[in-house]
Amino acid sequence: MTEEAQVNDKVKDQITDKSPELTDQSVNQVEKIEQTEDISKSYTKLSERELKEKINQLRQRLEQNDRELKTIFRDISLHNEGGQDLKAKRDGLNERVKELSPKAAELRKKRDEANSKIAELKSMRENLRGKGKEFNEKIGGLKKTRDELNTTARGRLETLEKAYMEELNIFLNADIPLEHELNVYDRLQELSQRLEATKKANAVHGEITVEYDRAKEIYTDLDSLHVQVQTLAQESQKNHEEMIKIYNEIDTLRKEADSYHFQLTEKFKNISPLRKKISALKNEMPKLRDELGVYIEQMKGFQLAKDEQKNEGKRELAKEKLNKKGRLSLDEFRLLVESKDIKL
Repeated sequence: MTEEAQVNDKVKDQITDKSPELTDQSVNQVEKIEQTEDISKSYTKLSERELKEKINQLRQRLEQNDRELKTIFRDISLHNEGGQDLKAKRDGLNERVKELSPKAAELRKKRDEANSKIAELKSMRENLRGKGKEFNEKIGGLKKTRDELNTTARGRLETLEKAYMEELNIFLNADIPLEHELNVYDRLQELSQRLEATKKANAVHGEITVEYDRAKEIYTDLDSLHVQVQTLAQESQKNHEEMIKIYNEIDTLRKEADSYHFQLTEKFKNISPLRKKISALKNEMPKLRDELGVYIEQMKGFQLAKDEQKNEGKRELAKEKLNKKGRLSLDEFRLLVESKDIKL
């Protein structure tokens, strides 16, 4: 790598790194180097710190202008693309809207039909629930009557009949005292009432069973209606969700189509200002590059002076090491050879 290339690399690194302050001797060397350079334009001489800031600013400005130019060219390219492309996109989207609209309308019709059928089934279900309530109330009344009769009977029909026949046999056939006979008669009267109560209770129970069967039919019908309502509700919900999905897609397509339409109508309005921006940027960038080149050359001068100062210090150390030890590293040997302290 040549010395100039090394200096260029170091100058590049120093643009963002802090550098040590130069001695007066180094500054003088830099000024001598700058006086020998052929500078086509006159620019202010800056300190090293100011140079770093200035070079960074110029580079950032050039990068910004370059990005802006790319953006402008891209925008112009978009503007210059044929309106037919925008029109084709807009019309394609509108055509898609026309295809989707009947599908959404059909789904809406199916949903409304299902909802109408659901309303009809719910009305039937409410009517059956009313009848079911009547059966429940009637069965409740019959159960109360049956339970009251069972409380009076205090026994099953077979048991009571057996007891009654035994007492009746005693009453009719046994030779018993009058007092005992009267007691048997009283028990026969009581058993007769209890038998009548249990017969009525059994009759009421039979009626309850009939009412239960009739109520069961109603609740079976209610279950069937419930299943039909649930099935239709799921169908209605499915149609509704698909309809909403299509309408959302239609809204998105319309917005996108409107966007293309707006681009189509606004297509050429902003091209002229963009071209003016390009001319201004193109006129500015060569000036910025010239100015950047001058300041980079100034920075090279600082770097050369620092390298010379640094190498001078290394040279003195190498000479001292050679005198004391008689041995040098490869870099130290190269330095003394280049400075002609060692002749080959």
